[in-house]
Amino acid sequence: MKQKFFLATMAAIAMTSCSNDEIMEINTGKAISFRTAMATRATETTYGDLNEFFVTAFTANSTDTPYFTDLKFERDGNRFFSGEKYYYPGDGSDLTFYAYAPSQTELGATIDNKTQIMTGFSPKTDISQQVDFITAKATGNMENTAAGVELQFAHRLAQIEIQASSANTSYKFEIKGIRIGMPVSKGDFNFTNNTWTLGTDKAVYEKTFDTATELETTASALMAGDNAMLIPQQLTAWDQENDKTNTSKGAYISVLVRITTKAGALVYPFKGDTEKYAWAAIPVSTNWEAGKKYVYTLNFTTGAGYVDPTATSHAGEPILNGEITFEIDIEEWTKDDNNNDVDMPLGDLEVVTPPDENENVDPWED
Repeated sequence: MKQKFFLATMAAIAMTSCSNDEIMEINTGKAISFRTAMATRATETTYGDLNEFFVTAFTANSTDTPYFTDLKFERDGNRFFSGEKYYYPGDGSDLTFYAYAPSQTELGATIDNKTQIMTGFSPKTDISQQVDFITAKATGNMENTAAGVELQFAHRLAQIEIQASSANTSYKFEIKGIRIGMPVSKGDFNFTNNTWTLGTDKAVYEKTFDTATELETTASALMAGDNAMLIPQQLTAWDQENDKTNTSKGAYISVLVRITTKAGALVYPFKGDTEKYAWAAIPVSTNWEAGKKYVYTLNFTTGAGYVDPTATSHAGEPILNGEITFEIDIEEWTKDDNNNDVDMPLGDLEVVTPPDENENVDPWED
């Protein structure tokens, strides 16, 4: 969803010297100000959440030397003002504004204020620490002092949410974490044309929970509002069949799960595992676009996916003799109707009779 914001000044005339010693008239009435919005953490930006943002400006006759750089504007009621004041050129020439949030420090990247390219952006691997990155570009001059210059902000990352459900009454599924495995993790952003240049590094993004969620027929939201904010890209799926340990770093989604039968027998983690929960994964090959929200709803009714490729044993093998299916709901930061239904492949396993409550069975044991 795009948000519209405004910049306004009042007219007055004065004189000042430019860096090249030419004389330029400037507007020294009320300083440049904005109406805008911004959010932090892995939460989408909304109008009411923004407390500050940053702006770099260029004059029409000096496109390689900024008029001002990374100027912070902070909320004061319904408007945002900078501590250090700047004004429109009084000769009527244009200023071009590049606005963004959050700060370079929070983004963990460097912005070249001459080229307006941000280099080295990489989302935090802890999903709960990720931020929503928004930008806007606009041009204005003295004629805009009354009505203001319109800024139209847009989200520059893809938002990822994971939900899960199960209508299987034979098994109990308890989820205690989510993982988004091996998308490209670093890129450069060009403010002038709003494009990304991807690097080659990949990462695993993760979030675990204090309390497990037991799956029901109705899909459960697993991320407690901390949705992932990741670089837009075409994912290359993990080749589960031919590359079980994922040496090629294909993309996948994994959940930290405990599976028991209705009678209480432990099915997963497998016998010999020391942890109470283990990761279950599925390959994904979605094309993530900037400004869209992707809701993956994992359906455990007919299976439990594959052992996570990072596991020390049985990596890439089916957890149950069945399949996970999932649906992808793609949103333009507000819901649209584009859905993708994807069926995961079955494993070539013999049918295993579910154990009763007195058994502790390892399906891989002869």
